[in-house]
Order: sequence, then structure tokens, then C-alpha cells
Amino acid sequence: MQNLLVSPWLNVVAGVVGGLSLGWGIGRLLGHALAPGAIFSLMGVILLWWALVERRKVRRGTPESELDGSHTVE
Repeated sequence: MQNLLVSPWLNVVAGVVGGLSLGWGIGRLLGHALAPGAIFSLMGVILLWWALVERRKVRRGTPESELDGSHTVE
């Protein structure tokens, strides 16, 4: 299960779903549907942020990389 959470494909899927959610949410906000638009926009921003942060963890050579078995010290 741990290997699935480290997969770069998970970041791609999260980025695509986050972008679609953000776009759909902004479209809803412009169409005056405030509640659904705000929820989907927020969900899209969170997913895109997570995908960006996780992307750095699966790239070798970055300080956040955990591919060698170590964990990030914050």
C-alpha cells in the first residue's frame, strides 16, 4: 500500500482532478452558484497544492525526497 502512495501517477491524477475541479468550481462561481462553486474551487486548490508538494517527495535530489527510505525532518 505504501508504494501506491509514492507513485508519480497519483500526482498526475491528483493534478488533473484538481485542475478540473478548480475550473468547474470557478465556472460555477461565475454562474452565481456560490455553494457548489466554492466547494469545488476549494477542493481543486487543495488537490493541486497536494500534488505539487507530493511531486517534490518523489523526485530524487530534492531535500524533501523520501525515495531512499528516509523521512523529511521539518
